[in-house]
Amino acid sequence: MDDTIGESGRTLEELSDYFDAGRSPAIDAIEQDPECRAMLASMERMSRLTRALAAEESRVVESSWVDRVLAVVRDEVRAGRDLPLETIDDRTETTVTEGALRELVRRAGDEVDGVLVGSVELRFDEQQEPHVRVTIGVRFGSPMRERADDVRSRIRTALAAHAPTPVQQVDVVIDDVFEAGVPDA
Repeated sequence: MDDTIGESGRTLEELSDYFDAGRSPAIDAIEQDPECRAMLASMERMSRLTRALAAEESRVVESSWVDRVLAVVRDEVRAGRDLPLETIDDRTETTVTEGALRELVRRAGDEVDGVLVGSVELRFDEQQEPHVRVTIGVRFGSPMRERADDVRSRIRTALAAHAPTPVQQVDVVIDDVFEAGVPDA
């Protein structure tokens, strides 16, 4: 399996080492690559969650769980195809990648207090209109419907500014409830 992150030429192992070193010294080629930044953001979220789970359970988090999470992250940070936003002339076109939109969706959901985004699924119909499906975990005691509505609203707002066409559908599936000791992502 190729662990290269998109077109960056960097491997998951290289990014992991860079992340473990505290992203210091800064490597401009990594920090300026959107796919690398998305992977590093996912590593940060996973690191916070893993530390919180380990502290809560007073045990080490199973490596198989970490491997499954990394597999989802690896799939989601792939750039995917370029989606045209604006054609300026016959030689210039502004595009956004599917991977960038997935990361935008993830960040929008993670900004909601008491929510951790699990998976992000983004698909486009014939008119290139996005349909989004996210799974989330909600902190125990949080009003679930309210959190799902907040996630849906933030995703619509975030994509309104960056997607090539208006969002048609945002499905939010709550598939986990976590203890209050797990920090916001």
